[in-house]
Amino acid sequence: TTTTTTTMHLLFETPAGYSLFKITDDKKLSKTSEDDLHDKFFADASKAKKYVSLIHFEPFADTADAVAAAAACIDGKVPKSLKSFLKKQLKKSGKGDSLAIADKSLVAGIKEAVPTLPCSLACDAK
Repeated sequence: TTTTTTTMHLLFETPAGYSLFKITDDKKLSKTSEDDLHDKFFADASKAKKYVSLIHFEPFADTADAVAAAAACIDGKVPKSLKSFLKKQLKKSGKGDSLAIADKSLVAGIKEAVPTLPCSLACDAK
């Protein structure tokens, strides 16, 4: 029998750019209900450091780029910069992999903008 390893990634949009993290303890996370994820693992920086590692940070080109990206995200739209970031960073993802998105309004937009994304999408409501 072969075991397939899956990876959970976490997309986080900040005023400075996009961050993509890898969850380092999938087993512990998978045993936690979705409602408790934020409080148990991401309530503060010291907790988060134990469970995630930064894969890539993509800074915005300038203030105008940051404002345009933020406005698009608020509307649930996926800016070109985010679309290319996801395609580039997740091209090696497998079918069992998943992408957790910090901004709930982006889930549908990402599914529509990047339909070939090889992983499932999830969102913690907090």
